[in-house]
Amino acid sequence: MAGASNANSGGGPRIIIIKKKGKGHAAHHGGAWKVAYADFVTAMMALFMVMWLLAQTDQETRSELSEYFRTGVFSGAPSILNGGSGIQNKAFFDVVGASHTQPEQVAFERVSLAVRAQISQLAGEDPQVKAAGDQIKVSVTEEGLLIQILDGGQNLLFDSSSSELKPKLIEILSRIAPVLARLDNQIQVHGHTDARPFPAGSGRSNWQLSFERADKARAVLEKNGLRTGQVSGVFAHGATALMKPDDPFAAENRRLSILAVRRGMESSAARGQGAEKPQGAVKPAPRPEKTETPEKGAEAPERPRLMPRAE
Repeated sequence: MAGASNANSGGGPRIIIIKKKGKGHAAHHGGAWKVAYADFVTAMMALFMVMWLLAQTDQETRSELSEYFRTGVFSGAPSILNGGSGIQNKAFFDVVGASHTQPEQVAFERVSLAVRAQISQLAGEDPQVKAAGDQIKVSVTEEGLLIQILDGGQNLLFDSSSSELKPKLIEILSRIAPVLARLDNQIQVHGHTDARPFPAGSGRSNWQLSFERADKARAVLEKNGLRTGQVSGVFAHGATALMKPDDPFAAENRRLSILAVRRGMESSAARGQGAEKPQGAVKPAPRPEKTETPEKGAEAPERPRLMPRAE
């Protein structure tokens, strides 16, 4: 009892204080944000590098990169099949060699845009060329890159029955010649006329006229940028490949066609099949039927045939 009284003699129960050393968590979580931030900065740097590289590459290179990300194989890479060049879209094996066709198509599309840009620039400088802008047609066909310059009845290309090129046409040809020189393909120049004949005894024909115009256009193109030997032929069609077969005398039938030929199609285009595809089948103009009267038995054409050319 005495011990108990002595224990409480201090005026109350004994207070026991327990001290525990806290474990530091700051060292465990303190560096995690740095890792996340470093990953973010690295990703942003990679993004900007990709954007810069895309801005420095041309359309052909971007197409090849796009093909790689779709298929995992660059066009032109070794194939398991002889003659192939990797794997095409949808995992089909390329046994032909896409590297021989796709870059050519991309080049045609790129040059066609450049030709249109030159024509638009010229149209902005010259109101007459702007007025005739729809008479200059640029397209990529199965035979190659086709540029057609139509007369359109505005007398900007040729004088009537003359093979002399007018200044506006010379300026147009001078603008597009350096652009066509970027291609490795052969260039063909095709001349066309309408169906209006020369007067009897003139000694000239639409064949001669169409060739002379095409040949003069060839000279302008070579003088202003086409490489030596790039022009593979000058072709005269006369009135045999009308743009508007239903209207043989239409001004649009008088035109020049400049064709950058696809590789492997030079022979078919040289026969005149590649200059353009007319709008519909080419049919001869209808003629009246013969009458039963002997003195009127000769066929009469729809329009006077021995009229002077008036383009």
